[in-house]
Amino acid sequence: MFGKAKRHNDSSTAETRRVRGLRAQLHEAHDVHRLAADPLLGAVRADRFRVSVTRSMWFFLAIGLGFTTTGVHDFLAGHLTAADPMWWGAWLVEPALAGILITLLRWEAEMLSKGLAVDHQAVTRLKRVLLGATLVTNVWSSLRPASGSVDAGMVFLHVVIPVVVYLLAEVMPVIQQRCNTARELALASTPHPAVEPVPDEPAPAVEPVSAVPAPAPADVVPIPRPGPRLPRHLLAQLDAKTAETGRPLTAEEVRDVLNVPADYAARIATQLAA
Repeated sequence: MFGKAKRHNDSSTAETRRVRGLRAQLHEAHDVHRLAADPLLGAVRADRFRVSVTRSMWFFLAIGLGFTTTGVHDFLAGHLTAADPMWWGAWLVEPALAGILITLLRWEAEMLSKGLAVDHQAVTRLKRVLLGATLVTNVWSSLRPASGSVDAGMVFLHVVIPVVVYLLAEVMPVIQQRCNTARELALASTPHPAVEPVPDEPAPAVEPVSAVPAPAPADVVPIPRPGPRLPRHLLAQLDAKTAETGRPLTAEEVRDVLNVPADYAARIATQLAA
C-alpha cells in the first residue's frame, strides 16, 4: 500500500515534457528580453544602422555622380571627337569634382561621428560650388545637345539628378548627427556600476603622549633619524633638560619630562643621543 502511494506522489509531482519545454522557453524569453533591453545593445544597433544607411547613401550618391559625369562631358567635349585629347580629358572633370565632394563629405561624417559640429561657412560654400557647377553644366548640355534636338526627358533628368545629389550631400550630415544622438542617448541610459571605495590603509599606531595637546602640523619637527615626531615645545623641554644635565638624557629622564611609556621614551632617548 505504501509503495502505491509513493508512486502516486511521484507521478503527481513529476513535470511532463511539455511543461519542461515551456519552462525552458520561458527562461530563454527572460534572457532574450534582458539582453535586448540592454542600453549598450541599443548603442551598438544605432552605430550599425548609421553605417548601413551611410553606405547606402554613398552608393546612390556615386550612381548619381556617374550620371552627371556624362552631362559634364557633353558640356565640355560634346562637339569633339575621340581623336581629340580634350575629349578624353573631359571625362576626368566630373570625377575630380566628385572626388573633392566625397572627400569633404567623408571628413564631415567623421567629425560628426566624433561629436564635433561642422557648421563653418567655408564648408557649405565649397559643397554648393561643387554641386552648382555640376547642375549648371548638366542643364546646359541638355538644353544645347550636340545632336541639335532637345529631349525633355533628358532635360528633366539633368535637372533633377544634380539637385538630388546636392540635397543628398546636405542630408548626410543630418543622418550622421541624428544617429550619433541616438547612440549617445542609449549610452546615457546605461547604468554605471557602483565603484566600491577602497579602504584607507590604517595608519601606524603611535603611543599617545599623555597630557600633551595635539600639535598643529606646522609645529611638528621630525627628529633627525626615522622615528616619532615631537612638537617644538616638547623638544624645547628636552633641550633644556639636556642642558641642565650636561649629557644625553636617559629613558627615565625623558619619561620625567614627557610622561610617555617606557619603550617610547627609550626610542626618543636613543635618537636624541644620536
